[in-house]
Amino acid sequence: EEKNLLKDNQIDYLKQQIKNYENQANNLIEVQKQTQNLLDQQQRLALQDKKLLEEYKSEINELKALKMPRGDMKDGSSIRGEAQEEIERLKAQLKLSEEERNKAKEKEPVKTESKKWWQRWK
Repeated sequence: EEKNLLKDNQIDYLKQQIKNYENQANNLIEVQKQTQNLLDQQQRLALQDKKLLEEYKSEINELKALKMPRGDMKDGSSIRGEAQEEIERLKAQLKLSEEERNKAKEKEPVKTESKKWWQRWK
């Protein structure tokens, strides 16, 4: 009977150890999932950073092209012309919108203080 009690104790101990190992394994799996999610997020952010950097580089190059005198332009001379055309177009658009705004102001009726309907017979 002592042997059976000892075996039962050993079996209970071993079952507890198995449960502990299963919990540890589940915890490790959860940590692995979190690590993978963080890695995916880091890769997405790195890709976004790369795209932004490329956009900034192209904007800087466009600005440099706008600042260059015409004599310094070689292959990108058409870029300068296109940029100048865009500037002229925007200036004309701005002028038109200012003219429309001025016309709208002229059409606004001059506000005069009107008497209330019951004050007209006074």
